[in-house]
Amino acid sequence: MRLFVAVRLASELQQAVGAFIAQNAAKTKGVKWVDASQAHFTLFFLGEQPARLVAELDPLLQKAAAGQGSFLLSLGPGGVFPSWKAPRVLWLGVEKGAEELKSLAARVTAACVEKGAPPPDRAFTPHLTLGRVKKPPVAIDRETLVRGVAGEMTVTSFTLFASELRPQGPLYQELATYQLAK
Repeated sequence: MRLFVAVRLASELQQAVGAFIAQNAAKTKGVKWVDASQAHFTLFFLGEQPARLVAELDPLLQKAAAGQGSFLLSLGPGGVFPSWKAPRVLWLGVEKGAEELKSLAARVTAACVEKGAPPPDRAFTPHLTLGRVKKPPVAIDRETLVRGVAGEMTVTSFTLFASELRPQGPLYQELATYQLAK
């Protein structure tokens, strides 16, 4: 099963991000946009794993959640990975809460690595993926993307997901949700 750990986007921000995507999808060709109802901040991607790993990870993820308090997160300016000359991913950054999100990702990463997942090959960068470039070259409204979306939420939990890749887009199944310390 294909697994990842993430913070779900609050419903108010899902609506704001959905409106932003709809506005930009009309002006941008060659991008596969995310479904705003499934938008999330990935903390750790485990990839294909045996089903037994879910039960093995559970106590470690509970401990990771208990070690971190809830926090305020606000969306920040957007950008692209890896560069504006060769964009592959369009994203929104994090303004408030970036350090707390990094700390949470480090706790989750430590738990996953302890259970045998390979450590990430690059440092965690807090971001919300908006879309992936499918047909380069692509014309992106850079000014609008950099301006981003205004909005904030309180992060009170994170979730372990299973992901099934389908032609119409991924289907996410919540396996377990972990409440952060109060």
